[in-house]
Amino acid sequence: MARKRGLEGKVVVSFVVCADGVAQDITITESSGFEILDRSAVEAVRKASPFPKPPVKAALIIPVVYKLN
Repeated sequence: MARKRGLEGKVVVSFVVCADGVAQDITITESSGFEILDRSAVEAVRKASPFPKPPVKAALIIPVVYKLN
């Protein structure tokens, strides 16, 4: 749907990777301005979990960029 509408943008997502590798407290730090892209970025982090187990609990802030080619 986002592709059909020609939506592009950057979503900044923050989350915590717990000692077991599971992502928790996933939040939008900076919205793309498009709810569909924001929801997709959160879902991408959720689906990527579990991550490799960090030596200690880690807080991450990552940009998720949506760009049509």
